[in-house]
Amino acid sequence: MSEGRRGASRGWNRRGADARDGDSHPRTAAASAAAPKLDRRTFLGNRTSSHSGAELLDGQIVTIKIHDYGKAWVECSWGKSDPRPGKKGSKGKSLNKEQNEQRARARAKGEIRRKCLAIAADHMVTLTYRDNLENREQVLRDLDRLRRMLARCGYPMPYVAVLECQQRGAIHLHLAVKGFQDVRFLRRCWYKIVGKCQGQVNVKGPRPGSSPVKLARYLAKYISKDLNSLPRDFGEHRYFCSLSIVVPTEKYQIVLARHAREVDARMNRLMLEEILRRIGDDCTVQHWAGGSGTYGWMSGFEDATCHWVRNKSTPLPATAKG
Repeated sequence: MSEGRRGASRGWNRRGADARDGDSHPRTAAASAAAPKLDRRTFLGNRTSSHSGAELLDGQIVTIKIHDYGKAWVECSWGKSDPRPGKKGSKGKSLNKEQNEQRARARAKGEIRRKCLAIAADHMVTLTYRDNLENREQVLRDLDRLRRMLARCGYPMPYVAVLECQQRGAIHLHLAVKGFQDVRFLRRCWYKIVGKCQGQVNVKGPRPGSSPVKLARYLAKYISKDLNSLPRDFGEHRYFCSLSIVVPTEKYQIVLARHAREVDARMNRLMLEEILRRIGDDCTVQHWAGGSGTYGWMSGFEDATCHWVRNKSTPLPATAKG
């Protein structure tokens, strides 16, 4: 074989194995389908023959977020957004500090609830200290040591944790977790961190007859009830969780027509139909709206005792007496 042909052969093999930047890769098999985009846009109202870019920017945009945890729970929220970028101020220098603090607490409670639902939390682990420990940083270091110790032992325990202050000022931890936990093993690990008999570990299980969604909501409400009195400075987190927790989130954007009417009622109907499509007609739905109809929230979960009849002309199904 000539030197030129050997060089060409080596060049082809090199490109086939590991092509350089700018070179073409040989096609060996069909590529997988591209993942669908989360951001989708549609029009709420009748579309006209032409929609220029200026007209779309003049109209309002509604952003919808859907958290689908299966038939156990589906949560939808929507709100009108301003396409024009606003001015960013310095953190901590706002004139509406109390209002911003209330909004931040509400967002934290919502995130705690969603993360508890994502891991299907049904147990609560409480970590306490015997001494009157008021050092927030020390408590967080002990929590991180416990997490790394459990990971080394092959004991994964996804959690959503918050701090709570006792009346004496001592800080202890509440962890929302999934499934039954080995209390003796957790106590041995905790004793290695805080010292033998220098703390305690308690596990509280679910109540009989409770559904997973009710347990997750109860735990989220319980562990976030003292967010207002937590010892924290500006910029410090209100809750803590495992890095592996992923909240299922779908995001959509709807561009309103210039003269769209009854937007609030149509948005509520749209979210209701979406929840019934995902869960089924046997479900319980809760809804809430605020801001004079500029935003809303709706959720539902499977419930055999509640049935939705979509066609009003159809009579209600007969129920057993008694």
